[in-house]
Amino acid sequence: MSKVKKIFDRETTIGILGGMGPYATNFFLKRILDLTPVKLDRDHFRTIIDNNVKIPSRTRAVKYNEQSPVNDIVNSINNLGKIGCSCVMLPCNSAHYFYQSVSKKIEIPWLNMIEIVSSKILDLNYSKPLILGGYITTKKKVYSKYLPKSVYLTDNENRIVESIIEEIKIKNFLDKNLEKTIKTIVTNYDGLIDSILLGCTELPIVINENYFRGKKAISSID
Repeated sequence: MSKVKKIFDRETTIGILGGMGPYATNFFLKRILDLTPVKLDRDHFRTIIDNNVKIPSRTRAVKYNEQSPVNDIVNSINNLGKIGCSCVMLPCNSAHYFYQSVSKKIEIPWLNMIEIVSSKILDLNYSKPLILGGYITTKKKVYSKYLPKSVYLTDNENRIVESIIEEIKIKNFLDKNLEKTIKTIVTNYDGLIDSILLGCTELPIVINENYFRGKKAISSID
C-alpha cells in the first residue's frame, strides 16, 4: 500500500483502462466517487477513462491460445500517460495475469489490484478467502501469490460462477435462480474459509458485503 500512497495526492490524474467489462468500469468510477471524501465537486480526483472494449479476450488468450491482450493493454496505458495520467488502474482481475509482461513496456505505473486487494484482506485480519472469479483468476490462482491460504471452487462450480459473470457483463443484473445457486455453492465452504473475495469486478455490481450470511464478502473493486 505504501507504493499507492506515494503516487496519490489530490492533483493526481487517474487513468482508468476499462471495458473489461464496461459495466464494471462504470461501477468502478462510481465507487471512486463514493469513497472519496469531498466538500465540493472539484475536490474529486480527475479521471480519464479509456473504455476499451476492443482489447482481446484475456480468457480466450489463456484458454485457447488466441491473441494476447498485452500489446493492446500497453498501447492503451501509454496513451493515457501521454494525455496526462499519473498512473493507471484496470478494474479487471483477469487482466492482472498479464501484469508482469505489460509492466516492462509502460511509461506510467499500473497499480496492481491483486497485490492491493490482498494487502487489504490481510489488514482486515482475514487470510483464507474463498475466491469467486473468472477462468484466469481461479484457474491460475492469481491471488495465491499474496494469499497462500486462498480457497478456490471446483472446476464445475467455477463454470457456474463464470456463467454468472457473463450474465452480469451483458445484463448488469443477476437472475434470481443463479443468485440462489451461488449462495448454495458458497455454503459448501463454510468451515474452510473466513471470508469471500469477489475476485471479478462484475460481481460487486450485484453482491454486497452482507450478501452471504455469516461470511463477509470483500469487493475487489473497493
